[in-house]
Amino acid sequence: MANGLIVADSDLIIDWLRGRGPGRASVRRWIEQDRLRLTAITAFELRSGADFVQRAEVIGPLLRRRLLPLDGAAALEAGRVNGHLRSQGLSIGVADSLQAGICLRYRIALASRNRRHFDRVEGLVLAELND
Repeated sequence: MANGLIVADSDLIIDWLRGRGPGRASVRRWIEQDRLRLTAITAFELRSGADFVQRAEVIGPLLRRRLLPLDGAAALEAGRVNGHLRSQGLSIGVADSLQAGICLRYRIALASRNRRHFDRVEGLVLAELND
C-alpha cells in the first residue's frame, strides 16, 4: 500500500512479545521503521490473554501509539466482509472480519500467519513476512 503502514495480527505480536516464532523479526523491524499499527481487535485479544499482565509495560505503550479504532465505517466494512464470506460458506469468524474491516477502511496492509483465512477477503492487501 502507498502509505507503507502494516497492521500486524495478534499472532505476530505474540511472536514478538515471546521472542520466538515467524513474526518476531518482522514486527521488530516495523516498530523500528514506525510502520507498525495495531487494531482495536488486537488490543482486545492481547488484553484478554495471560501475556498482557506479564508484559503490560511493553504492550501498553505499543497500543497507545499505534492503535487503529473500530469506528462506524470499519464496522460496516467488516459486516460486509463477514456477510459476503458467510454467504459463500467461507466464514473467517467475527474477530478476523473486524480486523479485515479496519484494514480495508484505513487502506493498510495486514500481516498475519493466517494468510489462508485472510486470502478470502476481496481487496485486502496482505503483507509478506521477511524473516
